[in-house]
Amino acid sequence: RIYPKGARMKSDNLQPQMFWNIGCQMVALNFQTLDPPMQINLGKFEFNNRSGYVLKPEFMTKKRAVFNPFLETTVEGVVAAELSVKIISGQFLSDKKCGVRVELEIYGIANDSVRRKHQTRTVMNSTNPTWNDEPFRFSKISIPDLAMMRFIVNDDAGKMIGQRIIPLESVQTGYRYISVRNEFNQAIGMASIFVFIEIKDYIPSEMADF
Repeated sequence: RIYPKGARMKSDNLQPQMFWNIGCQMVALNFQTLDPPMQINLGKFEFNNRSGYVLKPEFMTKKRAVFNPFLETTVEGVVAAELSVKIISGQFLSDKKCGVRVELEIYGIANDSVRRKHQTRTVMNSTNPTWNDEPFRFSKISIPDLAMMRFIVNDDAGKMIGQRIIPLESVQTGYRYISVRNEFNQAIGMASIFVFIEIKDYIPSEMADF
């Protein structure tokens, strides 16, 4: 079990993803602090009907399994993924007149995690913004079973309007409306973003022609 030190005076949270990556059974957080680590925790467990637990990936439960989440390794039985996400438009993102933009992060093992790299341009329309820019591409996600997407909707001042955490194992290729949530992981009225997601097995470039 992983939990904050009892003598700590602050209520900020540790990042649970790094402990899930090494197979920890339980990661305790301060529920009174609705920071990104708590949002990731709420998002991860939402996709199992909020039953309170999520099974470990099969490769973590095998006897004599060797896995180091801090190194990019080939794990027996795990196929890496290639991900592309195109942010097309948004719907009813805010009742304020402001610009909006969408940022996409990946949380997973060290080599799969991507932060502060992919974001749309700012559009001065919070009711029905349209981006339709080039897709965000993630050429190789080594362990898809441990990876999660985090969509963040910000206003033009950089303040977060809403967010959504989606485990990669719950994603399928196609057009999707993604409901935007607040810090409590509750839906914000009809706020959503419209995206096209393409996910497929990773093929090394030297083998792409075969």
